[in-house]
Amino acid sequence: MANCPKCNAHLKLTDWRPECPKCGVNMVYYGMEESLLKDAEKAEAEHAKFQKGLDRFKASCIGGKRQIARLILAIIPVAGLFLPLAKISIAEGPYMAAKDINVNILTLVMDYFMELFDVNLILEGIGSPVLGTPVLMFALSIVLLALSIVMGILNFGRCFCSSKVSSCKKNIVVSVLSVLLLVGACATFSVFGSSINAVFPSMITASIGFGIFVTMALHIPVIVLNILLINNPIVVKYKEIPDYSAQAEEEAAPEAVAAE
Repeated sequence: MANCPKCNAHLKLTDWRPECPKCGVNMVYYGMEESLLKDAEKAEAEHAKFQKGLDRFKASCIGGKRQIARLILAIIPVAGLFLPLAKISIAEGPYMAAKDINVNILTLVMDYFMELFDVNLILEGIGSPVLGTPVLMFALSIVLLALSIVMGILNFGRCFCSSKVSSCKKNIVVSVLSVLLLVGACATFSVFGSSINAVFPSMITASIGFGIFVTMALHIPVIVLNILLINNPIVVKYKEIPDYSAQAEEEAAPEAVAAE
């Protein structure tokens, strides 16, 4: 048979009652209050951890005018991608009409999405002795532009969890990387323009549009705001959580004294 959980007295087969025959404690409910108190303390600790995270989240994005401005300005660079990023002009020729293509994020997705992800077509173009350099440079410019967009989205997402000075410094790094990727996209596209013009003189010309420079400039306010938040760190106002376990112990103390 089992033993009493309190006095460790050995129980016989005839000890069928819930009370211990030696110390008289109710063995069914013995230790239940302590177990419930431990569960309450665990739940309280988890709630306190969640509340601290929620307080930091609020302080990061809506805790002040600068945080709100940073959150709004961090998404605005995406709007610059809808402006003309580049222009490709095709002159009139045999069996071909003149055409001007204004490149932006919308035309890339709507009109040339499948071609951009046709790996076999791109590899064949890169392997061409005539079109190898233009295709490679154009593909690199698209990849760098896509990476810049990813960094911009990451920068926007980080605004929700950047209450520390170290986080603001990382935001600046992300913004600078996004701008550098745009610079790289401009450089590779310029090489594409000169190389494609060398292959097809006076037939195909490519130039960089003003939209790419606007997009770069739109990252500057976000960098400035993060610098200001580094110089004037965000103060997180943590919500006070009542200590329910202490209250429960205080309430249980008189009952324990009365029971004795």
